[in-house]
Amino acid sequence: MSDVTEWSERDLNNGFTYQWNPTAEDGPKLKITKSSLGAYGFCPASYVMNYNPFGAGKVKQEVNEAMLRGTTIHNAQEDFWKAVDVDKAMPMIDDQSALVKHFRGYYPEGKDEETRDIYRAMSAWNAERFVECVMEGTIDLFKPVGNEIKLDAEFEVNGVTVHLQGIIDRVFFDDGGYIPLELKTGPWKDSKKSRMRKEMAFYQLLFEECEEQVLIDAGLDPTIGVTHWGWFFPASNYIYVEEVKKRSMTSVLNSLGKLVDAYLTEDFPYQYFYETYDNCSFKYNCESAGGGTTYNRNKKRINRITINSPVDFW
Repeated sequence: MSDVTEWSERDLNNGFTYQWNPTAEDGPKLKITKSSLGAYGFCPASYVMNYNPFGAGKVKQEVNEAMLRGTTIHNAQEDFWKAVDVDKAMPMIDDQSALVKHFRGYYPEGKDEETRDIYRAMSAWNAERFVECVMEGTIDLFKPVGNEIKLDAEFEVNGVTVHLQGIIDRVFFDDGGYIPLELKTGPWKDSKKSRMRKEMAFYQLLFEECEEQVLIDAGLDPTIGVTHWGWFFPASNYIYVEEVKKRSMTSVLNSLGKLVDAYLTEDFPYQYFYETYDNCSFKYNCESAGGGTTYNRNKKRINRITINSPVDFW
């Protein structure tokens, strides 16, 4: 098991960390986020490189244009919902083109055509939703009830209390229930549906397990549950909303159990799959794909051999 006995001041103050030591009685709890759980599912070995569970040091992650664009667009969408004025949009209700142009004005120019296309798609969706809400007499539901909502919860996994944490892009209210909506800036593929359902089920779990005061502080009603979830891929002009799926929650619970067991057994194997290899930020350090990084369980650190790429430790 991990022999980490010293943690950062932040981890100690928070009470949770990725450098979890199950033998340290007074140590911080294991932190699990939607991203960290997804990273473990993508490849356990890359989880070690990214989240540094054994205190050996992280491997620098390649930051590409897609990542930077994603951050920029997420920030722009958050700013849109903070700034949009329903009253100013109302006179354009019968002019869809003017309405789209009006909403587009809330977004930045965009430094490249791909980003600008995404802003246009988001503006068009906002306009369509606005008109729908006006026609149905539910304009009060146009704006989300939650914008970049951060939730924390304690949850027991295989007899271990872990700390769950997540930031939900948007939470809407409709038909008597909450609808978390995730924004993704990459292209949509039908093969992503299962993964998206697991991500949304993680958010549902946070809703169900966090303390009532956490929801109240976020401006949400703890007596209202998550009835639907959805995702928006503006690059593909694709939005999808569905009722929650029990099977997806079961899958999340199984994944949480596997991650906890990985810490207990120090088993973080490489998981190479040719179709996802190019999307891995640590591909040049992938042993199973011919790279040069191996995880030494006995020394509890990553041995790095540079091959083809100058990837350094932090």
